[in-house]
Amino acid sequence: MQERIIEIIVFVLEEFKTSHTEENYVDISKNLMSRGYTESEINLAFSWIFDHLQRNVSPDEEEFHYQENSIRVLHDLEKMVIEPDAYGYLLQLLQLGLISETDMEDVIEKALSLGSTRVTLEDMKAFTSSLIFNRENPNSLDGFFMHPGTNTIH
Repeated sequence: MQERIIEIIVFVLEEFKTSHTEENYVDISKNLMSRGYTESEINLAFSWIFDHLQRNVSPDEEEFHYQENSIRVLHDLEKMVIEPDAYGYLLQLLQLGLISETDMEDVIEKALSLGSTRVTLEDMKAFTSSLIFNRENPNSLDGFFMHPGTNTIH
């Protein structure tokens, strides 16, 4: 379910980014419902957006920052493991402000540590939704990435 909420959040943030007029939340909700999302999922996504994205993060809170207008390029080994659409999704979350540069590096590191031959878009959605929704309780095991189909904690 977390992955579906993230999909809604990404959709809504993209809508806000491309539209320069005041958004009509009812129309966005109807659009999302026509795409198969439930009213509960949509409400959770809007609630998360309003609760979490209005916070201003000070530059001192981040370990490092990429240079302005720079793009993180994958190393050859990372390219072998992380599928292009999975990496594109990660870049999209970074651009929308859902994850930080540090989060991105952590996700890439976790993806490589899985020992899997390929990290798919679905894997990346699971990793990032776990990261985003479990920030409030960093001591919870739910914040660790679980490779689908195993009991291995990474």
